Amino acid sequence: MISTRLQGSVAILTIDMPGRTMNALGADFAGHFVPAFEAAVADANITGIVITSGKPSFIAGADLAQMAGLAASGVTPADALAHIAVFGDVFRRIETCGKPVVAAATGTALGGGLELMLACHYRIAADAPAARFGLPEVKLGLLPGAGGTQRVPRLIGLAASIPLLTQGTELTAAAAQKAGLIHEVVAAEQLIDAALRALADGRVKAVAAWDEKGFRLPGGDAYTAANQNTLMAANAGLHAATRGNYPAPLAIMRCIYEGSKLPMDKALKLEQKHFVTLVQGRVAQNMIRTLFFAKQAADKLVRRPAGVPASKVNKLGILGSGFMGAGIAQVSALAGIDVVLLDREQAIAEKGRAGIAQALEADVQKGRLAADKRDAALARIVAAGSYEAFADCDLVIEAVIEDFGIKAIVTKAAEAAMGKEAIFASNTSALPINDLAKVSLRPQNFIGLHFFSPVPKMALVEVIVGKDTTPETLARALDYIRQIRKTPIVVNDGYGFYTTRCVDAYVREGMRLLLDGVDPVLIENAGTALGMPVGPLSLGDEVGLDVMHHITHFFRGKEQGAWADDRHQRVNALMDRLSGERRFGRKTGAGFYAYPAGAAKHLDRAAIAAFAPPADVQPSSGQIRERLLYAQLVEAARCWADGVATEAGEIDLGAVLAWAFPTWLGGPAAAIDDIGMTAFVARCDTLCSELGPRFSLPQTFRDAAASGFRFHS
Repeated sequence: MISTRLQGSVAILTIDMPGRTMNALGADFAGHFVPAFEAAVADANITGIVITSGKPSFIAGADLAQMAGLAASGVTPADALAHIAVFGDVFRRIETCGKPVVAAATGTALGGGLELMLACHYRIAADAPAARFGLPEVKLGLLPGAGGTQRVPRLIGLAASIPLLTQGTELTAAAAQKAGLIHEVVAAEQLIDAALRALADGRVKAVAAWDEKGFRLPGGDAYTAANQNTLMAANAGLHAATRGNYPAPLAIMRCIYEGSKLPMDKALKLEQKHFVTLVQGRVAQNMIRTLFFAKQAADKLVRRPAGVPASKVNKLGILGSGFMGAGIAQVSALAGIDVVLLDREQAIAEKGRAGIAQALEADVQKGRLAADKRDAALARIVAAGSYEAFADCDLVIEAVIEDFGIKAIVTKAAEAAMGKEAIFASNTSALPINDLAKVSLRPQNFIGLHFFSPVPKMALVEVIVGKDTTPETLARALDYIRQIRKTPIVVNDGYGFYTTRCVDAYVREGMRLLLDGVDPVLIENAGTALGMPVGPLSLGDEVGLDVMHHITHFFRGKEQGAWADDRHQRVNALMDRLSGERRFGRKTGAGFYAYPAGAAKHLDRAAIAAFAPPADVQPSSGQIRERLLYAQLVEAARCWADGVATEAGEIDLGAVLAWAFPTWLGGPAAAIDDIGMTAFVARCDTLCSELGPRFSLPQTFRDAAASGFRFHS
């Protein structure tokens, strides 16, 4: 794991964890690193030490499985503190060992990896284009617990450190050097030579600047007027942004402010104390489980049927060159797949291809895409007006209007031209795959691939398995999703599947609140206070109220029992009215919001009052938040009870990636677990009696709750 070789009087320690593609800081790190490091320190013939990596990256960060374990039952705060203190002690020993130490990063150094570099007296990075340097712990509800919140301000000043630490900004090697975190960036093949040269030239002092007498913080201490103003503004901004839901950014601010006034050793203990509080809290554990473990499992295709040979899509057919079809074509071409973009007329397909060209050019202009990659991707896309172009496609994805009749026509025409082994997928957001597959001559090769808009930016693909979909078809579809670097969740068929049902529940509850006389401003503010990126009315406008109306029209045939309450019918009537007035949202410049040319959108209070006048008495923000949250949780519970969404990790991950469910809650399954099954069922019963049967839970779920079931162990 740690190897040592001598280069003259310099010891080069190489970290190379067996069985891993990237190094990570785990419980066994100190046990391997410390003996090798102390041996080098104790050897009188060694005058300097270089720490590097045997992998293309340096260190990716801490082992998050162990971070999750720090909140396990029986682990006390003292236990957690002892665990994290090990890393802090090792890093502190590096900078106080009395010999000059150089970090030579072969590539990415994130989290604990960068903290190790910061503890070294001199830092050099290889000029690797994909390498990133940063402290992204805040994105998982944590803070850097091995000195990051203390060494960064002491290196670059309080003001410059705040955005890096509270936003988890990741920098290229050049940007990290410019920020003052790294001393040199050199060609990869010169990395070790540069480290040896820095030691030989006497540029590396064997003491950290903050351990020298008379050290002053760059830019002044926390009491200077400029820093006081910066700290106050940052605190206010973080309070507004986190809404009290995310404790990590504010804990980081406390570490920066309070730690800057303490000697380094006391400051490090302060940081560790705040880290333990966070890591044992529900927010961090929810975020780690969903954003790391659930996503990692999905990206590794854990739902892929075993025994099916790996496959690759060489040529893809896209039916429909509109916004969704063009987006799928774009990401597929960028992944190296040849694409046939087909529409009812060649000219329409050509227009779709031209739109892709404009999107790719925009990415080039913004520096997100190299010009040669743009040209190569565009060259892979061919516009077509005849189904015969699908003859040698491995996969055809239908992305036409949400209409059974039209989808049936194009399905038959496409299958008539496709090879017998090719897969046909529908990019429907709500129509059952089993019903769509009825017209297919080979339903075993039929599957749903629900992409999200805009496709180039949205990571998720909801894979819908029909009753006749074979394991081979599912495996091949998942292989394609990995090929285009998207994240899949796998659900079973049912109206609206999983994500559409839950999005509809959130938007619909916002409309119910309107019809109950709640001020629309209160509704929208409650949605964002909950942690949603936008309120339900704004989301309805963005999705398109015509799309919501179409979903409502389809769902009406499914509305029985809990769905058939009076408020539900009133929402349907509201959707009919909005559709009749062509208030479709942003796309028509009118919905719940008004969209004046050249000005910011705003709630159209006059229009809203015409169909939903405000009541004299308004509910509290907490009551509104609860309704918006429980509408989503109940629908997720129904999807589980219906056998549509069966895996807890995917229930949570799908919610976060599809409709930006609040990450601090982890996801619907995690949120229900945290509320407690018994308490959740009881509260739903109360809401049901107060507001109607839409909050009722299926008997299957109630039985599971009574038996002690939890989504997550």
